[in-house]
Amino acid sequence: MQLLLPNEVVRNMRRHLLRAGRREIGGMLMGEDLGDQRFRVLEYSVDTKSGTTTSFHREAEEHDRALSAFFEKTGSDYARFNYLGEWHSHPSFSVQPSLHDLHAMQDLVDGTGGVNFAILLISRLRWYWRFDCSAHLFVQGYPPTTVDVTQDHRSTSRIKVN
Repeated sequence: MQLLLPNEVVRNMRRHLLRAGRREIGGMLMGEDLGDQRFRVLEYSVDTKSGTTTSFHREAEEHDRALSAFFEKTGSDYARFNYLGEWHSHPSFSVQPSLHDLHAMQDLVDGTGGVNFAILLISRLRWYWRFDCSAHLFVQGYPPTTVDVTQDHRSTSRIKVN
C-alpha cells in the first residue's frame, strides 16, 4: 500500500506541528482511492487543543463535521473519496506507533469504528522544519503493516470531482 502526501498537505502539517511545539496534535485523514492500493491524502482535520506532551486523543464532534464537509465536497462518492484513518504527532518520541496507538487503531477496525481498514500516520518535525513520518495499515483480524509514504511533489490536495 502507498500513501501519497501532496506538498500542500505536508506544508500545512508542518505549520501545525511547529505551532504545537512539544504538545501532541492530530485528527483524521481523508483522501482519494487512486486504485492499486494507492491513496492520496486530500484533507485532514486537526485538533490543536486536546493533546499533551505525551498523548493525544481527538474530540469526535469537530472531526465528524470535517468528515461530513469532505463528503459534501466530494459528492458522497465513497468508493473514490473517503476516510483513510487517523494521524497524530509524536514531537518528543519516535514516529513509530506506541502500544496505546496500536490498541486504539486495532479497536477502530475490529468493529467499534465501522471501518474496513484504517491508516495511522504519525509525524514529527526534526530540526524544527524537516517533516518525518511513518504510516501503518490496520485491517480487522490482521497485524498492522507498514505503509509506504511518498511526498507527492506533482500534486496538490485540491479535490477534483468529475
